Order: sequence, then C-alpha cells, then structure tokens
Amino acid sequence: MSTMNKLLGMVLCLLLSACSASPKTATAEDPTLRQSSAESENHGLQPPAGTTEGQASVTRPGARCTTQLKQGYALRERIDKEYWQSRRAGTFRDQRETFIARWEKEAGKWAAETKTVLLHIGGPTARDRFQNAQTPIGMVSGDVQWNNIRNYLRTRLAALDSICKMP
Repeated sequence: MSTMNKLLGMVLCLLLSACSASPKTATAEDPTLRQSSAESENHGLQPPAGTTEGQASVTRPGARCTTQLKQGYALRERIDKEYWQSRRAGTFRDQRETFIARWEKEAGKWAAETKTVLLHIGGPTARDRFQNAQTPIGMVSGDVQWNNIRNYLRTRLAALDSICKMP
C-alpha cells in the first residue's frame, strides 16, 4: 500500500509541477500563434473588417497554401479537359505545339507563384520541398508531352498538399 501511495504522490507532484510551470511567452513572430489566432477570429471564412486581402493572406499562411493548392488542381483539371476535348474533336494534332507551349507556360507560372508563397509562409525548406519533388516516370495513354506536364503538376500538387497539411 505504501508503494501505491508513493507512486500516487509522485504522479500528483509531476502533475502539479507541470500545471504551475510558466508557459512559453508567445511572440507575434510565432507562425502557429498567428495562424491559429487568425483562424479562430475568422473561422477561416473571411478577413476581418477593414483588412485588405493582401493583409489577410499574411495573417493566414494556411489559407495561402490552400489557395495555391486549389489553383493547381484547377489548372491540372483544365489542361486535362482541354487535352481530351481536343483529342475527341480531332484537333489536338493540329494545335499540339500551341497547347503544349501554353500548358508549360501556365504550369511554370503556377509553380513560380507557389514557390514565392511557400518561401513567405514556410521559408526555404518548404519552397525546396516543393521545387525538388521528384517527378515519377509514368505514362497514361496519350501524348508524351501532355503526360509530362500532367506528371509535373501531379508531383508538385502532392508535395504542396503535404506542405499545406504541416502545422
């Protein structure tokens, strides 16, 4: 019985000391503090009154990451839709070079914007994780260059998705 009392006393002592320890003082530079306070104030819906969209994106880094992710998925979906529609219509071969050049430019622009956002919200580590994501060698039936663009976007979207989920 005395062993149980000693053990209970130690647990209570640890619990009390943990509760009475002074918490870490949060600073305005603490990204988790900014993100959680902005999310709790806004519930992730709209910026506070009197706040511009640019200011809101600075206070909610998770929202900026999610926005880039949504834009990337929309870009991939639009490219796929355009590719398959032109294939069904029989116009892809005639416009192939135009399509590929435009899709490469759009994918490159989205990736550059995403790298800039990641640099601001996650620093060089987040940007480098996105930039250095390895594109798998895989082929879906269809044009090789369209498939390469699709793989590029798929890989970057998977990397961005994992970065956006990080606390």
